[in-house]
Amino acid sequence: MKKGRVAVLYEVGKPLEFREYQVPDPQDGEVVIECLRTNICGSDIHMFKGEAFSAFGGLFYPIVLGHEFVGRVFKIGKGVKTDSLGNPISEGTIVSPVYYKGCGSCHLCSDGREYACFRSLLSVLREAEKPPYFVGAFSEFYVIRAGQKFYAVPSDIPVKYASAVNCALSQVIFGLNQIGLRYGESVVIQGAGGLGLLATAVAKDMGASKVVVVDSVENRLGLARDFGADYTVNLNGDFRERVSKIKEVTGGGADVVVELAGTPIAIKEGMKYIKRGGRYLVMGAVNPKQKFDADPSVWIGENITIKGVSLYSSHSIVMAYNFIQRNKDKFPFDKIFAVFEFEKVNEAISSAVEKKYPRVQILINDT
Repeated sequence: MKKGRVAVLYEVGKPLEFREYQVPDPQDGEVVIECLRTNICGSDIHMFKGEAFSAFGGLFYPIVLGHEFVGRVFKIGKGVKTDSLGNPISEGTIVSPVYYKGCGSCHLCSDGREYACFRSLLSVLREAEKPPYFVGAFSEFYVIRAGQKFYAVPSDIPVKYASAVNCALSQVIFGLNQIGLRYGESVVIQGAGGLGLLATAVAKDMGASKVVVVDSVENRLGLARDFGADYTVNLNGDFRERVSKIKEVTGGGADVVVELAGTPIAIKEGMKYIKRGGRYLVMGAVNPKQKFDADPSVWIGENITIKGVSLYSSHSIVMAYNFIQRNKDKFPFDKIFAVFEFEKVNEAISSAVEKKYPRVQILINDT
């Protein structure tokens, strides 16, 4: 039987260790895929550092990190003939899995909001040293569970770009739809990492009249302009000047502000960017128990809408494919990724922790 490697996190902040296991045959309704390229998401870093899920008692270890990835079908279990859109699949088909799976029986799943099910959030991680072992994308194989959705990647989408579809890109597309971004509205995006750059491009693609990107790293702001930002604002300056500049270029404040900076401190400032009646989309500050001082009377008095969005609807993956097909020659997607070989996974993690690149990608298997 074929064997495959898994990079396992045994202890918070410690180097990952490689383990080798036999690749299991898929059970009924399952699909085993070869991981091709895996990106390091911000939540992977929070889990690596032991910060994630601390509000719920913390994580169990050992775990296998990685959920933003693209793979190739290796073996197909009984009963599976197509992807979740009805497209036929076979061994060798390139696919994007929806990396979570809801309980299927709560009021949210029943209402079509599987992304909001608490079980969906918890389903990302499974125990590393129990079968089927290949339970995260920092490994050479991955088992798609029965009932877990997945979609065939169109042949005209490069695998390198497809790696971001099932997390970062689907997340920002879903979030901007959830906050109700309308044609001609102004948007401020806080954070120019991988999510922020993709959100910039998506906002322009959705018809935003002005997109302003705020970050503290100048080369990232340069990338934001490549991805469609009309204005960029550096955080390394006076707070009042930043707010004044944003109010000026958006005509009194943004219709929509998007927090992708990963810290609640950004929310405190971002509230100053919004015009009366505007909306605030919060997607990046996922660390539990981080807080900031706030005056809710301001939100009430100015009729501000605040919406938190976690995960995405599964159909967002199809929308993400469409977005890449329309824009792959317009935006420099290659500039987002810094690529490391699987053998250098710990070096890749260190680079992601230090925020050296917008998105760190691990090349696990070649196409």
